[in-house]
Amino acid sequence: MCELGERLRRAREEKGLSLKEAAERLALKIKVLEALEACRFEDLPEPALARGYLRRYALLLGLDPEPLLALYPVTPTPPPPPPPASRRPWPWPLLLALALLGVLGYGAYLVLRPTPVQTVSLPPEPPPKSPERFSLEVASEPPGARVYLDGFYLGQTPLKSPPLEGGRRVIRLEKPGYEPFQEEVVLDRDRALRYRLSPKPQEPQAVPAPAPSLAPSGRLVLRLEGRSWLRVTQGDKRLYEGIPEVGAELSFDLPVEVRSGNPGAVRVFLDGKDLGPLGEPGKPLTRRFEAP
Repeated sequence: MCELGERLRRAREEKGLSLKEAAERLALKIKVLEALEACRFEDLPEPALARGYLRRYALLLGLDPEPLLALYPVTPTPPPPPPPASRRPWPWPLLLALALLGVLGYGAYLVLRPTPVQTVSLPPEPPPKSPERFSLEVASEPPGARVYLDGFYLGQTPLKSPPLEGGRRVIRLEKPGYEPFQEEVVLDRDRALRYRLSPKPQEPQAVPAPAPSLAPSGRLVLRLEGRSWLRVTQGDKRLYEGIPEVGAELSFDLPVEVRSGNPGAVRVFLDGKDLGPLGEPGKPLTRRFEAP
């Protein structure tokens, strides 16, 4: 097993994907992915198309395609030729007859050969030009939206991607509680995009949130609007530690101390009053809330 195929296989198994599932997501034949993981480059189409398949497969598995493309051979190694079959010696009379036929044929060729036509050699075609690549930055209000490019997951906002191939691309943003947003962008230069997501309308049968005046006094509620590690302590007592599901609400009696790895994804409600996010996205923070 070569290093290229081993990296692909290990990343696919870590994501819990079978070869059939990965081939269906990429709209490819399963034998193409089998050849990539087994490094049977001679079974793949021309190098330019095969490298495109490798790039798409790496992005599906969440890998950086550049190191893998560097491992792909420029010219796939052809299979070894079959061993020559053993030949029996030809009899001398037959060899003499063949030699005589060759001499007669060459004489006929000299007599009957046509006038040579002068040919003009054309210059070789230039090698295909590598596609241009550009960086892409995506921000959203609120932050923490999942970003997809041509159906492949890139990460959460705010996001700065590695250089991407230029051309017409489809970008999509998704965030729980907000309407998904999608548009086509032309990636012909380094782009910095910013979007404002629209909240989803509340369901008619949804239970209304309790009014702030009815909330119990001395109560802290943490609502997860994105993924964040949390630790909540009360003195020497640890009340909670982990990564809650997006949309979960955690309630604690005051006083407590809250430590968050992604404060921008945690919305704080104190005695029913919305205090906004716990802090800035991606900047770990510890904050204490005292009893009234």
